[in-house]
Amino acid sequence: MTSVLRSRLLLPLALVGALGCGDDEPKTPEVLTVDLPVVARVGAEPFACGKTYTNVGTTKTTYEPMDFRVYVHDVRLVTRTGQEVPVTLTEDGRWQRAGVVLLDFANKDGLCTQGTEGMNASIKGTVPQGDYTGLRFTVGVPEDLNHGDVDTAGAPLGDTGLFWSWRFGYIFLRIDGHTPGLPEHVMHLGSTDCAPPPAGQTQGTAGCANINRPEIALDGFDVTKNKVVMDVGALFAGSDLDQNLSGPNTAVGCMSSPTDVDCAPTFERLGLGFSGKAANPAAQSFIRAE
Repeated sequence: MTSVLRSRLLLPLALVGALGCGDDEPKTPEVLTVDLPVVARVGAEPFACGKTYTNVGTTKTTYEPMDFRVYVHDVRLVTRTGQEVPVTLTEDGRWQRAGVVLLDFANKDGLCTQGTEGMNASIKGTVPQGDYTGLRFTVGVPEDLNHGDVDTAGAPLGDTGLFWSWRFGYIFLRIDGHTPGLPEHVMHLGSTDCAPPPAGQTQGTAGCANINRPEIALDGFDVTKNKVVMDVGALFAGSDLDQNLSGPNTAVGCMSSPTDVDCAPTFERLGLGFSGKAANPAAQSFIRAE
């Protein structure tokens, strides 16, 4: 009788122990995989090579794209408490490497003859699980990679069409287009007034007076719902795309020279300082979240 009672007591205890081990309970992964979409637009319209856009710039001109590529790095998510958490970018051998992403919105359609047919419109990586409510990143190539040898750099840093050999660095943002007034209007953002390489070196620079790397902060960004929007129409809202205001023998558009008056309105909309005017990140209107 005693043995029967003991067996009846032990069986429920064994069942409780088995149910409580939690082996079959779903576990929250410790790492969050993110795939952040980046959308290119011209005002309210999607950006695409081969299309023609109207009402662009101060003259409400007609604009035909020729190129649109941009480097970003130092991608971070922001927690509800304000902590910045770096995103570990997924290296894919083509668009992402060494913490740098090349976003490419131009194929070979229409007037887009630069670059490649391939396009990339997302930022991929991982972060620890968390409650994230913001996104931050920097436009450009980081200083430690900006002045290397483009001929030996791996993708996405091996594109000579995104490198200024005469300025010892990369073009962070390249937007080219055609208007009735200008066969080719360019917006090339990069570091300027860069010193030659240090003594005994053939690559690099001793430093640049104007680093020109916009810091982008997108508050209220939900990584599961929102996307990044890069708006050419907003960037050129204060620019005359039908004439070269800097005069002859200057870049037709803006190549980041601190004396080029055509750069002033675009630099303002990138939140950058220009020609003695202090940077104002709050004025940045080129990039937003939706």
